[in-house]
Amino acid sequence: MKLKTYLICRIIFTTLFLIISTTVWFTRKVNVYHDIESNIISNQIVFSDISKNDNTIYHLKLENKEEIKQKVKVYIMPDIMKNNIDNNYIKYQINNKDIKTLNMDGMIIVDTIDSLEEKDIELKLWVSDTYNGDLSYSGRVVVA
Repeated sequence: MKLKTYLICRIIFTTLFLIISTTVWFTRKVNVYHDIESNIISNQIVFSDISKNDNTIYHLKLENKEEIKQKVKVYIMPDIMKNNIDNNYIKYQINNKDIKTLNMDGMIIVDTIDSLEEKDIELKLWVSDTYNGDLSYSGRVVVA
């Protein structure tokens, strides 16, 4: 009888722990994403059908409207509804600096923006010359 009572108490305790910890984690995650979205403002960039040696320049403005420094991450996210080229064939250049290959998670910038600061970013995006398939790549720039 004691063993049965012990097991029931343990199951109840474990269930309550999981419910409470999941609720706290989810609430914290939602608040973090909400804070990021309200603190960093950016213009939307959507691109479609970029090609080899594409000289299109995309302009991105990041603006921190808060009184504290903010960390910002900028990603290039492929359109999931399209059959896109693998990231390792996508080249990019930011503010005419080094040419880089897009990594698997699509992150292109990790930076901090000072209080009430604006940053203008010039992004060039194209398909590598070594790619020999369909030149269809569509996506958007996402700021988090």
